[in-house]
Order: sequence, then C-alpha cells, then structure tokens
Amino acid sequence: MARRYEAELVAVQVGGDRSALEQYLAKVAPGARALVVEGEEPAAAIVAASESERADVLVVGNVGMSGRKEFLLGNIPNRVSHNARCTVVIVNTAETGGSRLPWRRK
Repeated sequence: MARRYEAELVAVQVGGDRSALEQYLAKVAPGARALVVEGEEPAAAIVAASESERADVLVVGNVGMSGRKEFLLGNIPNRVSHNARCTVVIVNTAETGGSRLPWRRK
C-alpha cells in the first residue's frame, strides 16, 4: 500500500530490539523505517507513535492479547482502532496454508 501511494512506511514495534526489526524489514519491506517505542500499554504506545509520526493510516494485525487479559482489557487492535486519530486498517495475520488455527479445537 505504501509503495502504491508513494508513502513512507514506518514499522512500529513496542519494545524489543531495533536491529532485529531492521533486519526483518530489510527482507520483507526494503526501504521501510523501523521505530521501536516503549510503553506499558502497547495500544497507547502505538497510537502515540502514530501521532508523533503524523501517520495518515495505521495497519495493525488482528492478533493481540487473548484469553482473560483480552476480556478484561480489550485486545490491542481494537484499542488502537478506537483511539487513533487516523484511519486504522486491521489485517488478518493468522497462519494460512490449510493448517488449523492454534486456538481452535480439532
């Protein structure tokens, strides 16, 4: 999408190693800029990063917290979509290829 609209692609990761993110981006999205942010609450950190970067669109995966934590706090993509001031696109990041999803029973 970034390439099509000649936009800058910034990959945001909450916590972790910036060099590892840069190496990953070099393989899957050459030219993308890595941004590692810190925060106790991942959704708030992502929203804050989008505001400081003046993002027009946020693309987030549909995988976040699960189980009891999700029930109590809400999942990360949902919280991002409700708090961001820009357009948010939630994409399916579940494994494909015919395998069953890990949380589904056989």
